[in-house]
Amino acid sequence: MTEKRTGRQSAKVAEETRTKILIAAADLFASKGYAVVSLRAISEQAGVSHTLIRHHFGSKLQIWQHICDCMHQRFLNYVNLLVSEQKQGLSCRHQLFDLLVKILAALQVDPQPVRLLNDAVNNEQELFEYFLEEDAQVRKILEDLVIECHKQGYVKHFNIAELKWLLTIFATSSSTLAPLLAKPYPGETEEFCQLKSWQMFSRLLASQLDIDEQDIPKPERLSDLVIDGSPCPFKAQ
Repeated sequence: MTEKRTGRQSAKVAEETRTKILIAAADLFASKGYAVVSLRAISEQAGVSHTLIRHHFGSKLQIWQHICDCMHQRFLNYVNLLVSEQKQGLSCRHQLFDLLVKILAALQVDPQPVRLLNDAVNNEQELFEYFLEEDAQVRKILEDLVIECHKQGYVKHFNIAELKWLLTIFATSSSTLAPLLAKPYPGETEEFCQLKSWQMFSRLLASQLDIDEQDIPKPERLSDLVIDGSPCPFKAQ
């Protein structure tokens, strides 16, 4: 693949090129796996030269790390947005419930971050550790709510790590085990099956937080629960 020499890229064109590279790479890593994706494959999907990818990022690992950095920041922004959108006066248990069920909905609607996590688990330890590097602010938001719920006698059988594990189980299984999820609902769409999985998580969490049935959201589709600012930053338009 060749490109015309146009001199130094403007800042706008350079940023557009970087974005195209990241969108292509994130899609390939999530669908095929980091190990088998080459810079050549990324260049072909992004429609840019191999040399241009080297210029902007240097290596495949640096592209992957940049994707993770952006996802971590986008996830923090999304959690903060969810917090800011919560109704005033909600109890700590309702706040925690609202956050977790909406985070799960977003991860089920767009499972790219979950698929990247799954690939990292199956690949190099360096990838796994880098992907799982926690954001202190997100952890504090959730941990403070869990601690307050514990004080009030709610969700006492789960600590913050266990709740995150439960969330991860549902988010990962509904994406990576989609054919098995479809078994209880023959003939139904994937969207319907995802919604049923989300409902199972919501009812389980509601039982631990003493959330009334009437306070559990009843969306027609999971996308109804995803507000502007999805935690996945690398989607083709």
